[in-house]
Order: sequence, then C-alpha cells, then structure tokens
Amino acid sequence: MGTFLVFIAGILFLAGILLIKPYAKQAKRWKTVLNWSLYIIWYGMTWIGISFVYVNASVGHVKATSTAIFLFLGISVVLAVILARLLGFIGIKKTGNPTSLQA
Repeated sequence: MGTFLVFIAGILFLAGILLIKPYAKQAKRWKTVLNWSLYIIWYGMTWIGISFVYVNASVGHVKATSTAIFLFLGISVVLAVILARLLGFIGIKKTGNPTSLQA
C-alpha cells in the first residue's frame, strides 16, 4: 500500500504542475512565485497528512488518526481554496458590462 501511495503522489504532483503551468504564466512575477510556493506547501501538507494517517491507522492509534484527519484535511482544504482563488478557478466571472441594461 505504501508503494501505491508513493506512485499516486508522484503522478498527482506532475498532474498539478501541468494544471497550474498555463495559469501561472499569465500572472505577474510575484503572483507566479506565490502560486508555485503555495502549491508546494499545499501538496506537502496534504501528503504529510496522508502519510501520518496511514502510519497511525496501520498501528491502531485511533485517536491520533481521527485527529490527524480533521487537522490535515482542514489545513489542506483551506490551502486548496486559497490556491484555487488565486489561480482563478473560484470567483466571480464577469460576462459583460453590468451597467448596460437590455430591454
């Protein structure tokens, strides 16, 4: 199972790079650096949480496993929402001039 998780981690890391690359190149330099660093932090935090849960669940530490699920899942979701907002996946899409009214 551990080998499978390492394989999935590598595949998802490369998929994330390929997904973020076109969006990050369109922004300013500071925003590009912020996006990439936030992606690395989010990805690391997510897989630290997954490995922590995996290790604790395999030895039977129920309290540590449930605490880690809530802690790391919460941090991962917050970082993912911030990253998605900065990349433009979440937000208000402007479809035209809101001041002009059509009859």
